[in-house]
Amino acid sequence: MTTHSPHVSLHQIAEVRMGVTLRGRDATRPVPHGSCYMIRISDLSDDGHLITQDLHQFEPGEDINPDLFLRPGDVLLPNRGTRCTAYVYDMPLPKVLVGAQFYILRVDMNRVLPDYLAWFLRTEKAAAHFALRRKGTLVQTVQRKDVLELELPLPSLAKQHQIIAIDALAIQERQISMQLAQLKTIYLQRAMLLAANS
Repeated sequence: MTTHSPHVSLHQIAEVRMGVTLRGRDATRPVPHGSCYMIRISDLSDDGHLITQDLHQFEPGEDINPDLFLRPGDVLLPNRGTRCTAYVYDMPLPKVLVGAQFYILRVDMNRVLPDYLAWFLRTEKAAAHFALRRKGTLVQTVQRKDVLELELPLPSLAKQHQIIAIDALAIQERQISMQLAQLKTIYLQRAMLLAANS
């Protein structure tokens, strides 16, 4: 007899809070040796990777709630726009923040792996959940309650590890396929140029 993984609402396995809101037009003005760093939506790829190591550095003009500084294992979910991506923070830098265009999800590590939750947030099922609930015309946003109400399967930690490993292989395969396609394009262009010049 096949047994199915139980389903839970996200609020049962994670805390959800909004990123920091800094006041003033110059609140995040770049400062080369500032004490804080910020991850922006444009820093994340669709498959949940940080695409730059050169994070925005600045000096806040106000005190920051220590709970808003990112911790290893925090899952970052953009709440503006229509992209469905999620990133698990794993950097050794101190004092890294995200703005209010992100939700920070802190999971119960005894029940769910951050990478598993990030994987699920990138699936079509999560995308469909958020697509039905986004609000706004010029800029669409996802409300915190809509994140908390998201239902997801919760398999054993061992099975979560397996899913994460398979997802990593799938991402690697896509990257290799893209590289091969680029190389093929270059090869064909060179072959056609050679033919044109002969």
